[in-house]
Amino acid sequence: MLTKTQLEARQGKLTASRIAPLMTGNAEGILRLYREFIGEAVEEDLSRVWAVRLGEATEALQLAWYEEKNHVILTRRGLLVTHALHDWAACTLDAWDPVLGCPIECKHVGGHEPHEIIAARYQPQMHWQMWITGATRCLLSVIRGADAPIVDAIERDEDYTKEMIKRAQHFMMCVALREPPVEIAPAAPPPLVPPDKVINMTGNNMWAGAAGVFLETRNFAQDYDEAKTTLKSLMPEDAKICFGHGIRILRDRRGALHVKEDER
Repeated sequence: MLTKTQLEARQGKLTASRIAPLMTGNAEGILRLYREFIGEAVEEDLSRVWAVRLGEATEALQLAWYEEKNHVILTRRGLLVTHALHDWAACTLDAWDPVLGCPIECKHVGGHEPHEIIAARYQPQMHWQMWITGATRCLLSVIRGADAPIVDAIERDEDYTKEMIKRAQHFMMCVALREPPVEIAPAAPPPLVPPDKVINMTGNNMWAGAAGVFLETRNFAQDYDEAKTTLKSLMPEDAKICFGHGIRILRDRRGALHVKEDER
């Protein structure tokens, strides 16, 4: 959870984690946000929400994993950044990639939704961070269930950003005038990846590492499959277990063969 100092620094500021209702048109969320800003309500306490706590617990692991995979030292962890021209607009960064010059946002989800839906949900938060910091992209690192994180580079969409700024300014004017915001229609998030976009990944360290492993091991993968097939063909029909030279094959009740390293 945010520290007391971080919470105090965010007072009176429209932050990345609070911008979503304005872009999704969530009337209940907008009204709650308005009441928080005029002092009629306190910010929602998420300390007892399991999904939030789980995301916090895995954030440090995600950032460490990203550093190891990309050979980069992330900076600005937990830093509150205020917009250079608008002191009411701010964001608290999970971290910053100094090589790519952009924020990285970490999430942990159940993994039951398509990745495109997950990315769309966090477009307001990521675009707010890009606007505040002046970045042209934001990295979204997502753990789905217990899988290793998937990292997407979300490019800044100028039309979406302009609409977001317009809505944010209108909201802050409503706060200043003590006039509840009117209902607004949802703003469609930009697509995750335009279908006609061609991207040169030469400068992406994670891509480079994975590409190197793929090229170095592709022949080994073929050899592995062929060796596994040969071992299974040598298994006698009346044998339940065969082992030797560090390999063990087990025949289960359905007759399927399972090849694995012999750990004895």
